[in-house]
Amino acid sequence: MAVSEKQTLLKHTDWANLPKNIIDSIIEKSVPPLSQFIRFGSVCKAWHAAITENRSLRSKILKRCHHQVPFLMITKSQEKRGLYNIIEKKLHGVELSVPYKRRCCGSSYGWIATVDWTLAIKLINPFTGGIIDLPSVDIPVVNKFTKEDEHEFHVKKVILSDDPYVNPDNFMVLALFGASSSIAIIRPGEKTWTYTSNLETIAKDDAIFHKGKFYAVDFRLGIISVQVTNMNGSLVSAFDEKIIIPPEEEGDNAFKYIVESSDGELLIVQRFISTYGPYSWTTNFKVLKLRQHANHVARLVEVRNIGDDALFLGGNCSMSVAASRFPECRPNSIYFTDDTILYTLEGSIDMGIFSLETGCFQPFDDMDPSHSDMPPPFFILPTLVENRVTHPCQY
Repeated sequence: MAVSEKQTLLKHTDWANLPKNIIDSIIEKSVPPLSQFIRFGSVCKAWHAAITENRSLRSKILKRCHHQVPFLMITKSQEKRGLYNIIEKKLHGVELSVPYKRRCCGSSYGWIATVDWTLAIKLINPFTGGIIDLPSVDIPVVNKFTKEDEHEFHVKKVILSDDPYVNPDNFMVLALFGASSSIAIIRPGEKTWTYTSNLETIAKDDAIFHKGKFYAVDFRLGIISVQVTNMNGSLVSAFDEKIIIPPEEEGDNAFKYIVESSDGELLIVQRFISTYGPYSWTTNFKVLKLRQHANHVARLVEVRNIGDDALFLGGNCSMSVAASRFPECRPNSIYFTDDTILYTLEGSIDMGIFSLETGCFQPFDDMDPSHSDMPPPFFILPTLVENRVTHPCQY
């Protein structure tokens, strides 16, 4: 068929009235990247309805979206956040309403976590306006806080086991809180958090949900797993806690992250920090792979090359993507944000890209420093849900 004939056919096709099975097939082939999916939904009302009314298909696409390259959410004002595309190296014009001027303590599946002066945690989806209110975590000094105190620093990180839009009745929320970064877990419908026994009672740096269990790493490279073993309705009644790797005798100056690689293995990333007065900056990264075999003692093995993976670390739930699926995304690299708990008035300067191959750092391009005194940026995945599709790439 000649080019002119193809163009004529495309021009006169009744796109709005294509059979539903054909539309569904086109949708499935449009992801990734997510931006193609958004363009699809803006073609006409019929195509938009095909996206929003097919729950099974939408759930499938949401799960694929969880493996996209995240955006960098930056603070533009006390109630507005912007989105920086680190691949295209540009700031999108969209502004998202996030009525929270303090540090956010987590980002999972497009949801961000905030904490108020009572240490009650709120999950906010800035793309959809969704809100999930959670009760306060139990810290003995909680009653001493006022609205002016820096209470947001008492919850280090909040992560989700699954996307509430994909699995609304069976997701879990984990919080690392308090001076020792204790672990608390809650499920939908519960009125209180359930607390672990604090194995080893060493401050945890990071946590992740992996193959049905939560894993947490502490600042001495100790690793524990926590599995919910008994559920009565919506009640979390028991945990199975195990020490996977005991902590080392002494810690170091490295912050630890735990992340699942694109092929499903657990990696521990050490982020080495130097400090001078109130300032701190990253000097190096080291990646370790968790080796677990039946009837064998688990161990950590250093890996100098993570292949096609690109890791995204910071205040978000640590994640990885296969870089080859995204043009301009760098393989064997670590994208990181400034997740210093006490940010300075000079703003977030310790963020960028680290190459494991060369050992070199590169800052993110064209970052707007005009609101440097605001809370630090963090990575976030966009979300689509129900009868609307939301994403920075609106058309």
